[in-house]
Amino acid sequence: MYKPKQTVLVLAMLLASAAMNAQTVSMRLNGVTVKAAIAHLEKESKCSVVYDARTVNTSKKVNVNAKTVKEAVSQILAGQDVTYEIKGNTIVVSPAKAPQRKQQQPKRKVTGQVLDENGDPVIGATISVKGGTEKVVTDIDGNFSINAADGSKVEVSYLGYKNREFTADRANVTVKMAQDQQVLNEVVVTALGIKKEAKALSYNVQQLNSQDITGVKDASFMNSLAGKVAGVEINSSAAGIGGGVKVVMRGAKSLSGNNNALYVIDGIPMPSLSVNQTSDAYHGDAQSGDAASMVNPDDIESISMLSGAAASALYGSDAANGVVMITTKKGQKGRVNVSYSNNTSFFSPFVTPEFQNTYGQTSSGSFSSWGSKLATPSTYNPLDFFQTGWNEGNSVTLSTGSEHSQTFVSVATTNAEGIVENNTLDRYNFTVRNTTGFLNDRLHLDLSAMYMNVAEKNMVSQGLYFNPIIPIYMFPAGDDIRKYMAYEQYDQERNFKTMYWPFGNQGLSMMNPYWETHRTNAINHKERFILSGGLTYDIAKGISLAGRAKVDRSAGLYEKKYAASTDALFAGENGAYFRTNDNTRQIYADAILNIDKYFGDFSLTANLGASIKDVETSYTYTGGFLNVPNSFTLNNVVRATAYMDQDYDKNYHEQTQSVFGTAQVGYKSMVYLDVTARNDWSSILGGTSFEKKGFFYPSVGLSAILTDMIPGLKSDVLSFLKLRGSYSEVGNASSAMRYMAAQRFEYKNAQPSTTSDFPNTNLEPERTKAWELGLQTNLWGDKINLNVSLYSTRTFNQFFRPKLSATSGYGRMPVNGGRVDNKGIEASLTVNQPLGPVKWSTTLTYTLNRNKIHQLLAPKTVDFGNGMTEEVSLKQMDIDGMNFGPVKVMLTEGGSIGDLYTTVPKTDEHGFVIVDYNTKNIVGLDEGKWVKAGNVNPKYNIGWRNSFSWNGIDLNFLFTARVGGRVASITQGYMDYFGASKATADARDAGGALVNGVRIPAQDYYQKVGPSIGSYYIYSASNVRLSELSVGYNVPIKKLVPWIQNMHVAFTGRNLFMIYCKAPFDPELTASTGTFFTGIDNFMMPSLRNLGFSVKVDF
Repeated sequence: MYKPKQTVLVLAMLLASAAMNAQTVSMRLNGVTVKAAIAHLEKESKCSVVYDARTVNTSKKVNVNAKTVKEAVSQILAGQDVTYEIKGNTIVVSPAKAPQRKQQQPKRKVTGQVLDENGDPVIGATISVKGGTEKVVTDIDGNFSINAADGSKVEVSYLGYKNREFTADRANVTVKMAQDQQVLNEVVVTALGIKKEAKALSYNVQQLNSQDITGVKDASFMNSLAGKVAGVEINSSAAGIGGGVKVVMRGAKSLSGNNNALYVIDGIPMPSLSVNQTSDAYHGDAQSGDAASMVNPDDIESISMLSGAAASALYGSDAANGVVMITTKKGQKGRVNVSYSNNTSFFSPFVTPEFQNTYGQTSSGSFSSWGSKLATPSTYNPLDFFQTGWNEGNSVTLSTGSEHSQTFVSVATTNAEGIVENNTLDRYNFTVRNTTGFLNDRLHLDLSAMYMNVAEKNMVSQGLYFNPIIPIYMFPAGDDIRKYMAYEQYDQERNFKTMYWPFGNQGLSMMNPYWETHRTNAINHKERFILSGGLTYDIAKGISLAGRAKVDRSAGLYEKKYAASTDALFAGENGAYFRTNDNTRQIYADAILNIDKYFGDFSLTANLGASIKDVETSYTYTGGFLNVPNSFTLNNVVRATAYMDQDYDKNYHEQTQSVFGTAQVGYKSMVYLDVTARNDWSSILGGTSFEKKGFFYPSVGLSAILTDMIPGLKSDVLSFLKLRGSYSEVGNASSAMRYMAAQRFEYKNAQPSTTSDFPNTNLEPERTKAWELGLQTNLWGDKINLNVSLYSTRTFNQFFRPKLSATSGYGRMPVNGGRVDNKGIEASLTVNQPLGPVKWSTTLTYTLNRNKIHQLLAPKTVDFGNGMTEEVSLKQMDIDGMNFGPVKVMLTEGGSIGDLYTTVPKTDEHGFVIVDYNTKNIVGLDEGKWVKAGNVNPKYNIGWRNSFSWNGIDLNFLFTARVGGRVASITQGYMDYFGASKATADARDAGGALVNGVRIPAQDYYQKVGPSIGSYYIYSASNVRLSELSVGYNVPIKKLVPWIQNMHVAFTGRNLFMIYCKAPFDPELTASTGTFFTGIDNFMMPSLRNLGFSVKVDF
């Protein structure tokens, strides 16, 4: 790896030699550069030449005809303003001393040594007397000797380090240099936790620090990164606090698999642990957070976003969708540091539909609002149902350590209640990490342990089942909701309380909303342990061998308790109880040989390793209707109708074994070639041809620092310019392929049955080929930084299960086919410009992605092995569970992932809606006709982040904009049908709904349209918002309380103000982290506005 101090060139190994001055050499060189001549001299004489590249013109052409070392050095350096001295096997070149003037003060000889932060000698540092002409350069041991006036100031300088000064008042000094972070090349964490120089990378890696994560803290840390990273789309879960987060990098690639990014902690992948995800229009209750939502944000040191395939290729089949690389904190040597932080936030609904309160019930006791206009507007406001949610996070961290052993400990609690009563989250985190050096710091041991305990209650994202906002949104304005807050009444016949709700379920499984929040409880309890250890041995300088292992074990208990009198669709007359046990155990281990060496003008950074990942899950679902009312135990479940299930796709044991290697060769620190290779053997593809040979993924990249390559290009304006390009292949052994190569026997409710899939032993993993070109430039030093990437990906071998004919004897067959392309631009522009005494930094991110389905399933002939064959193909495909009635998701060749199709009204040959003027209403739905309404994905996204700081005060804010895309609201359609929306009141006030220039009765129109005709409920997804705001102050408390080092207080906010949005819901919200749910509002919980404060104290 390149280090700044290599600007001073040490070009050969030392070899003992006597009488170096007189050593004979044979050098005849004509018209070569000084640099080439020195290299030749070192090769001939086996000596080492040390000089400061800033004082020697190495490009000058010279002629050399010498027989001794002394002659050769004199001829090579002829005409240069330098002197040289031969010390043993080392030739030290120094700036020539100017003629001495008469000294006014006596001089003293000062000797010393210059060391870096690790105590290693700094070779070639310049020692100069301030105000004088004396200059020397440190030798190979970092030693120097200089004559300086007594009491004068002596400056020590070295590229990449901060200048140091000392007073010439003693004979011997030791100078320790500190790195200058503004000058040093940025180092980023890449795949497998390998650190590399940012300038050497041939692909894009975006790194964020802990302040980006905890500045405006969220219970799920990924929500804090939305809008801050180019090329990454982050959608919050409608399940609210603690819900999972959808993270898609460079567009969705898989039609059947998971498109979310892989999470990695300290170089080791972690399981997704995504359970209870919304799967259709009905379910959205009993949601749960994913693995990333369990991580304590205060444990995170930095996050690297590996959005491209080349960046994440070392993770093979896990990394097709990019990687979120989390680096956790370590202990620091020195005094004990203790930090306490508190983040308290308050929540309210952010974007909601518009309601009417001027028209009453259709009739007494009815649950619709098509009655006459009220004399005075109703005081009923559906938003009053929501309470002020809150979230309180407390964290204590401790860091301590000696020179050879450092320890980090953290304890954190997160306690929250959502905007719907009885929706709670309680999370407890404990982390300890120790790093220790042995054998004179040649052996490094890194041990860590994490414990997470999470309790979630009543997390609802969307859907018709157990969703209290359905009756709230459509409740008739003329009625009094307070009558139903007493949600249960005593039933004398049954001798216990039952639900009070005289309106029935309205065909929507509707119940009393307060009953749903208190008597239909979904309770999740999760525990997770992560134990990891790493051992690294430094074999020699620049060569090390590392081994790591991790055990990640989680256990989840998910309970559903439905009290007696819950709707009969879900419970018996005495209630129901269901219980799920979900356990996951992942073991990961790897061994890696690391090389980081220089060979003359060349550098080599290489890694060669092998890994194993073993995952085992256990999932059981049991329960049923109850014998005794409201006694929620398995022993009380009616055995005759009890349900017991172990889904085969949730009970599995799989293993991936891998070998991998990467090499980066650099030339003169200005051109770098990257090569990566990995081969995976995955048990998911057991029974196929890939079971033994595995699947191979290569990548290659090239980066060129043009400002170093082209003389004269670098200037005060153009400080840095790099071009990079890469090609890579990664794969995805999708979990959907599991067991598909073998005949499977599935148990359903304790009854075995042969599955109807025809086994296919020719399955292949999905494969993505990716191309990337990039440009990075810095202008005026570090004032303006621009990073632009162009990418194109092609994902083929998609996984399908087409239906087979009944005569085949099978229902479906797993098969590969299809191709999905993504291409786009990701760019970031950063400006660092002081405004007088105010420090200002601003960053603009831009993301554009275009997705296209080039092919679904081309015609294939299936041979059943019994003489029967059948041809299968797909030109279009409905997504299971994604038909919401008037809106559905459909995939077609030539279309894109995320295309929405809607029902439409009947129209005439001119495109006008057909109206029956006798009944004064539209004719209605055009049965069986589906029309593409648009795509849920944006045309592009923009994020604009600003940071100001002055005199201990800091101001940070983030605006985000999504431009383009179309979304659908089923909610709005139902509200129109029941007369609860503002649109229906406006139409009534205007004398009816306007169709073809004619007013028709509003009730007839909206009950015909809503929600059956989906084309009326498509909206632009474009929106602009103030996403984040924080105003903080560093309180100068140390003056008053010496044992407090720092104290920072801040006001924080998220989703503070929506500047532009035409949709009746937040388009950035998603009901599921799956691929296809974004952009469809089916009674989704509203997004949250967040206001709060934070306090951090360092002791």
